[in-house]
Amino acid sequence: MIRPTLVNQVLQLLTRHGFTYQSFVDSNSSFDIIARQQNIVLILKVLSNIDSLRNEHARDLQKLTHVFNAHSLIIGEKTKVFELQANVLYERYGIPVLSLQGLESLLLQKMPTQRSFKGKNIVELDVNKLRAEREARELTLKDLSERAGISLESLHRYEHGSPAQLEVAEKLEEILHAKLIRGINVFEHAYPISEISQKAQQDPLSINALEQLKELGLKLSVFERAPLTAAAADEHRLLISHIDDTHHAAKKAMQLEKTQHVTKQPGLIVTRSTKKLHVNNVPILQEDEISTFSNVKDMMKMVNARRENKKKDKK
Repeated sequence: MIRPTLVNQVLQLLTRHGFTYQSFVDSNSSFDIIARQQNIVLILKVLSNIDSLRNEHARDLQKLTHVFNAHSLIIGEKTKVFELQANVLYERYGIPVLSLQGLESLLLQKMPTQRSFKGKNIVELDVNKLRAEREARELTLKDLSERAGISLESLHRYEHGSPAQLEVAEKLEEILHAKLIRGINVFEHAYPISEISQKAQQDPLSINALEQLKELGLKLSVFERAPLTAAAADEHRLLISHIDDTHHAAKKAMQLEKTQHVTKQPGLIVTRSTKKLHVNNVPILQEDEISTFSNVKDMMKMVNARRENKKKDKK
């Protein structure tokens, strides 16, 4: 399946399940779709071959997950060597990966039952049920381990929460006549922000205007390939695009407005090359204005005033 077809099928799924979304598929961005349904925000990268995911895209996705309190997912159909299975959760650079069918099941609140790990499919067990079914049949750990053909130590780990290989779990289910494999909650699965992304947030910023905003007190996450340049993850919740010239201002404003529509966060363009106060509905902050503010609150007060004035002008 070619990528545009896969993207369209993802969009159709989101529509059927009542998501509001915006597509950035034509911008060669670190993500292709951002979608919301009530309090759930999904940031999706769609790839036919998931091995083509780039490291810088993954770093952006990790940071975007944090900034928007969202869930980042890669949606694909194959790796270099095999097709993705519908009920298996994969991972690339710490980002969860699902097939199109896996995404459809997820939107129906049917979680994958298997996770791909080092070339093997592993599962999570209902440890309380495993222990209860074993004890109900008056089997010791040794008894059950011998019947299942596994070590006593392995069975002890399974009863304390360690994942098991699919074949072992199915053998335990067969012996105990019980359903032990449980679904993996993709949204609760721990994919913490990587050390690389954490270091990138702490390093000096290459854009002077962003460094000035950071010194004012904005806690910025800066992106490499996203449709926006940076975002504040603190109480100010601000989206920022930095542009060097006005030729890209309209496009950047459009991308900010699309992101705002889903995330419900205000946007701002920072530039040195125009005296305009707005592009479309997005307020502009000139770089030489930043030094006139003593703190973030003063800057935000001015930005919000420009936003309100624009609304009044439209009436």
